[in-house]
Amino acid sequence: MATWFGAGVNADTLARAPVLTFNAKDALQHRWITQITGERLTPPAHQLPSTHAFIDAARAGLGWGLNPLPLVQQQLDHGTLCPLLPDKPLDVDLFWQTSRLMSDALAPLSRGIRAAAAKHLVKNSHATVTKEI
Repeated sequence: MATWFGAGVNADTLARAPVLTFNAKDALQHRWITQITGERLTPPAHQLPSTHAFIDAARAGLGWGLNPLPLVQQQLDHGTLCPLLPDKPLDVDLFWQTSRLMSDALAPLSRGIRAAAAKHLVKNSHATVTKEI
């Protein structure tokens, strides 16, 4: 934080600070940058296709990245990671899809996933639940 964001988290510092991405399709960090700054920036990036390596790299100071809160809550609590802007999360819509052919067989799993999601995830005010016809 002191090296890259000593002057605060803004477009200038985000443009220079190395960002961690999971792979070439991972656009979450760039979506967050645009959400925060209103600009499309291209900071230097490291690709780490492992969730644990992603966190270890952030802890080692190689860059910053977005992680699901349950995955990093312990590190945040111990101070080994810190949020860039704690009041500016990036919420991501999640979807559970099943094939009509497998929906009956997967019904118990689907119920379990919905129950876990209701308990652990932030509910989006415009989210909808749909059922196959």
